[in-house]
Amino acid sequence: MATKDNHYIPQWHQKGFMSDRDDQLCHLTRREFPLPNGDLKVKTFHKWHTPAQRFYGEHLYSTFFGEEVNDDIEQKLFGPIDDNGSKAVRALLTDDQTEWHHNFEDFFTYLDAQKLRTPKGLDWIRSKYPELNQLKLMVEMQSLRTMHCTLWAEGVRELVSAEDLDVKFIVSDHPITVYNYACPPDSEMCEYPNDPDISLKGSQTIFPLDKNRCLILTNFEYAQDPENANPLEQRTNATRMRRSMVNTIEFINTRKLTADDVTKINHIIKSRAKASVAAGKENWLYPERDITCDWAELRHVLLPPENELYRYGGEMYAHFEDGTVHYQDAFGRTTPQNEYLNKDIDETQLRNTMMPIAQYHSSRSLFCLSVDLSKI
Repeated sequence: MATKDNHYIPQWHQKGFMSDRDDQLCHLTRREFPLPNGDLKVKTFHKWHTPAQRFYGEHLYSTFFGEEVNDDIEQKLFGPIDDNGSKAVRALLTDDQTEWHHNFEDFFTYLDAQKLRTPKGLDWIRSKYPELNQLKLMVEMQSLRTMHCTLWAEGVRELVSAEDLDVKFIVSDHPITVYNYACPPDSEMCEYPNDPDISLKGSQTIFPLDKNRCLILTNFEYAQDPENANPLEQRTNATRMRRSMVNTIEFINTRKLTADDVTKINHIIKSRAKASVAAGKENWLYPERDITCDWAELRHVLLPPENELYRYGGEMYAHFEDGTVHYQDAFGRTTPQNEYLNKDIDETQLRNTMMPIAQYHSSRSLFCLSVDLSKI
């Protein structure tokens, strides 16, 4: 019998945020009710639920052939992704670099699939292709499900901790949160179902691994010069359709946050959710009550430590057994920049519409990510 209830946030991931109750999270849900005069009335509800009871949709990934329901996407696509993703997330919850390396590819594959498989992610795909039926939507989702991996992998990767605090991270119904200090929630770039593109220099990706540890991904140029980098300009070499190689064990893992820091991150997560957030304690669900700064000021808590940036950047030469040598710079460019061909372009005026499919190849401590152009 086909699976009817499709969890877009795996139950094993939800369990990592439990606290007050062993088998439940407190969910805060926002609902809009249309009024006869055309206005909307917004109400919020909080209730404790088990992981099986929330963060799922009926037939979210099902395809239909007449009366026959097919759940191959749930079972054969997301099944392996979630199985490998659970191991990868557990690896990043340790401080073992060997585990980070062995699970690097699976982690970013899971991360990207998680961004697109939520109701908000699927609505984003529909907004780009408004004529899609359910079958075509599922095909498009599969073709796009690794579109962010190259840019994420090339960025600055930081693990931050809330382990010693009384306040912990929350999880939302769209758990891959993109923050750009120049794009507040009421801006055009954040109009539902949009998020600021991760290729923009000032865009940072937030993913709580569990209640105690959170991953923050930052574009290198912004991390290097946050005061002068244009947050709405595309990062150097922003195309996703290319090969790249990165060091799989370089995660900054030194920062222990304050309660105020965690509250600010939770506020960002809640602000970018579709309709609901969940936490191990009810009072963690209202971070906005303790926020006294504006949206742009929240960026300071997400910046990686300046003294740890030596791990990133520079040039790379990789010599292979067949005698070939691979070169690339900090932005994945495989040939040095020609100073005579440089153009002064306002990249904020360029529109990014590239949506590639990525494939991976790992070798020792390096992670090689390539794109099959024939399938674009």
